[in-house]
Amino acid sequence: MNSYRLCYFLIGILGTLTAAEEPSAVASRYRMFSRDLVQIAVQGEADVTVDRRIDGFGEVNVPLLGQVKIAGLTAAEAQSLIAQRYVKEEIFIRPEVVVSLIEYSPKEVMVLGQVGKQGKQVFAPEAVALSIVEAITSAGGFTRIAKGDSVRVTRKDERGAEQSFTVNVEKLIEGRADAGDTFLLQPGDVVFVPERVF
Repeated sequence: MNSYRLCYFLIGILGTLTAAEEPSAVASRYRMFSRDLVQIAVQGEADVTVDRRIDGFGEVNVPLLGQVKIAGLTAAEAQSLIAQRYVKEEIFIRPEVVVSLIEYSPKEVMVLGQVGKQGKQVFAPEAVALSIVEAITSAGGFTRIAKGDSVRVTRKDERGAEQSFTVNVEKLIEGRADAGDTFLLQPGDVVFVPERVF
């Protein structure tokens, strides 16, 4: 990445940081992810309080209910879902369920090819997605022979089927992209920056 592109990118990042939200606001909208560690409790029912990790299917073992899918939900949405299930199963009449996030799951992507430093790039703990520009910048940016307009992203869906995307990251860095062109990486993605053919 040349100095002009790097300066342009850093100005954009600094602008984002100044407008950053309060951590509590971000946490309240955080959607839980597989491998997050959560605590589930029902007010006044000490025996029901448990710490559980969300499994690979997005489910957690809730006391007296069994497996409940909560990945993709906020803590408030999970509380409401579990409370409804307790009422439906006639276990509690008006349960006050509290779901608390204890530990974020580790989330990372692999960046390979023509970048300054190949390897894993880790997400911020509360994040569920990472800008492809941020990932490449964290990996030292493009080398001088990188083909930045044809970056390949490989992703596996829930069934293990592989998907492949080609992203013009050069366009994103230079600010020539439309609003809809932003590409967000998901945990487990593999990013490959090919070499430019001269």
